[in-house]
Amino acid sequence: MKKLFILAFALAIATSAFAQKKTTADYSGIVENYDAATKTLVIKRKDKQGEFVITDTSEILKNNAKADASAIAAGQKADVEFWLEGPKKVVKKLKVSGEAAK
Repeated sequence: MKKLFILAFALAIATSAFAQKKTTADYSGIVENYDAATKTLVIKRKDKQGEFVITDTSEILKNNAKADASAIAAGQKADVEFWLEGPKKVVKKLKVSGEAAK
């Protein structure tokens, strides 16, 4: 019984440690659209576009200074670090620079 308890405890620790580590990827391009209501960001790169979701834990930087989602505008250069959560691409870190398209 004691061995079973130790095994279950070790498995629980290993599972929680694994669940917290998320593999991230990078994407760069130009902001095509940001919908504040759905917190959805579309970034265009050449003939492709990526759709990302911004959460409360997403870090947003504008010109290397901490900002909030209201700083995102179409036409800005964007560098995104994200992870996959099912079919969604969740933003971990977003860096935008430049002025909005007029």
